[in-house]
Amino acid sequence: MSLLDQLWDAYAAHVPYARTFVQLAGGQFRNDHVAFRSLDLEPISRVFEQLGWKRAGAYDFPETHLNAIHLSKPGEPRVFVSELRVNDLSPRAREILSQLPKDPPYDGTAGWFRGPEKPPLESDLLELEKESQYVAWLLLFGREVNHFTASVPDVEVWQQKMKAAGIPMKDEIEGAPGAGLRQTATRAAPRKVKLRDREREWPYAYLEIAERNGGFDGFVTSQARQLFDMTKR
Repeated sequence: MSLLDQLWDAYAAHVPYARTFVQLAGGQFRNDHVAFRSLDLEPISRVFEQLGWKRAGAYDFPETHLNAIHLSKPGEPRVFVSELRVNDLSPRAREILSQLPKDPPYDGTAGWFRGPEKPPLESDLLELEKESQYVAWLLLFGREVNHFTASVPDVEVWQQKMKAAGIPMKDEIEGAPGAGLRQTATRAAPRKVKLRDREREWPYAYLEIAERNGGFDGFVTSQARQLFDMTKR
């Protein structure tokens, strides 16, 4: 089983909307891209570069203090990796975030893509969330998949089909009709997480759906910016 197949299984175990999409699609799932979050995009990027992916685009999100790249490999889904500019955070946020260890060397297994071993205090998590929901998510889920993306021929048709199946969806579609890239997503599936002092639910991951036109191969920062917010509580 490929690395992406193993990551899909781990992700879909916590995101029922992804499994429902596959059912609606008659068991067919074409992956447009898989996305990861990080404090340093290099370790995750190197994993895929070693497997034959190549860097194909770079992006800047000044409002959310993020950089990102995407990697491509013929016949394979794109890989989108974003990183938080930690130095843009407040001193207190950086202090809380210091408990997140640096990424260890890749061990060649899908298990490397996991959350931190040491859970945070709930008070630290909630304090960090006030400044950046992105970094609060990282404190909980680390290198786990942030989302997979289904490639569809018509995003509007699929948005309605998923709503009819009871899947909670983002209201808007990012990208005008006929644009090179049109995207929307499910709401983030809640997941029970173990904190140092209690257990609670937190928004984990969503399934994105994307329609590409005219051979467009990259990403649009204004659209991606809206999708980052899908993991807000």
